Amino acid sequence: MQTISSRWHPAAALVTFTVLLGASGAALSQSAGIPEAKPYTVVDASFACQQTTCDAEMWLPNRATASAKPPVIVMAHGFGALKEWGLPAYAERFVKAGFAVVRFDYRGFGKSGGQPRRVVDGKEHVKDWLSAIDAISQRPEVDGQRLGIWGTSYSGGQVLVAGAERPQLVKAVSAQVPFVNGLSSSLRYPIKYQPLATWYALRDMLRSDKEEPLYVPIIAKDAFAALVCDECVEGYKSLNSKGLGDEDNKVAARVFMSLPFFSPGDRAKDIQAPTLIMAAENDGLIPVEKVRSVAKALPHGEYVELKGAHHFSPYSGPLFEQVVSKQTAFFVAQLKP
Repeated sequence: MQTISSRWHPAAALVTFTVLLGASGAALSQSAGIPEAKPYTVVDASFACQQTTCDAEMWLPNRATASAKPPVIVMAHGFGALKEWGLPAYAERFVKAGFAVVRFDYRGFGKSGGQPRRVVDGKEHVKDWLSAIDAISQRPEVDGQRLGIWGTSYSGGQVLVAGAERPQLVKAVSAQVPFVNGLSSSLRYPIKYQPLATWYALRDMLRSDKEEPLYVPIIAKDAFAALVCDECVEGYKSLNSKGLGDEDNKVAARVFMSLPFFSPGDRAKDIQAPTLIMAAENDGLIPVEKVRSVAKALPHGEYVELKGAHHFSPYSGPLFEQVVSKQTAFFVAQLKP
C-alpha cells in the first residue's frame, strides 16, 4: 500500500486561511445582528437511474463562475439513512473549501423514486452511485474532470466499488468507517437473533412484487433489529437531529440475505484514484482488521485509524472536527492541485 504524503500543501494552506477568515467574518456579522449568508447556492441535481429518478441536491460555492468551475464531491449516506442526516455538516465544510457538493438518496429512499421502498441492497446502491457519477460529471456548473466521491459506513464500501468501476471519472475516494466484507460483518450479528432474521428475510423475499416489503426495525433497544451493537441505538438516532420516526427506522427484511454476499472491499485493488480510508478502532459493526486488510490492497491508499472511536463517533463531537479536516485536506490535495 502506498501512503499518500501528508506534506504541507500550498492549496490546502490557502483553503485553511480562507475558511478561518470566513469564520471570523461570520462571527462579526452575528455579533452585529446581521444574518449570516450561506456560502453556497442550492441547485437541484436529481438524476435518472434505472427507469426512475434519484433525488439529489447540489451546493454550489457562491464564488463559482462559468470560467472557474469548481471540483465536485458526490456524497450519499449509509445503511437506511437519508442525505439530510448528518451529511450537511460535512458538505458545508467542503463547500467552504471551494468544492461543489452533491448529496443524493438511493432509489426507494427519501424523495427518490423507485419501488419497493426502503430496500437496502449494496449492489443496487452501487448502480445509483454509478448513475450519480455519470450525471454529475456532465453538469455544466462543475468541473467533471475533478470529481471525488465520499461514503460512510455501508456507502463507504459502495464508493470503493464505484471508484473501481469509474476510473476515468473518479479522481479521489473517501471512505469513512467503511463496510468492506459482508460475511465478517454478518458474523458479528448476535446468534440469538439469527433465526428470527432468517425467518423474516425468507418471508419478505417470498412476497410478490405488488406487495409491500416485510419491514424490520433498523435499531431497537435490547431487542431484534437489523443493526445490533453497543453503540447502535444512540449512535443511529443521533444521525437525524429531527428525531427518528417509525417510517425512518425500518428496512425490508431481505437485507439479511443480501448483506453477507456484498463484499465491496474486494474491489480495493482495482481503484486507480487516491483513496482515503478512516476506520474506527472500536467499531461494533465492522471488524477493523478487515478494513486494515482492504487498505493495504489499495494501489494509492492512505489509512487512518481513529483510536478509541466507535462506528458513530465521526459524525459529531471532537472527532468530527478531526475527521472532516482530514477529509477536506485530502480532497484539496487530490482535486485542487
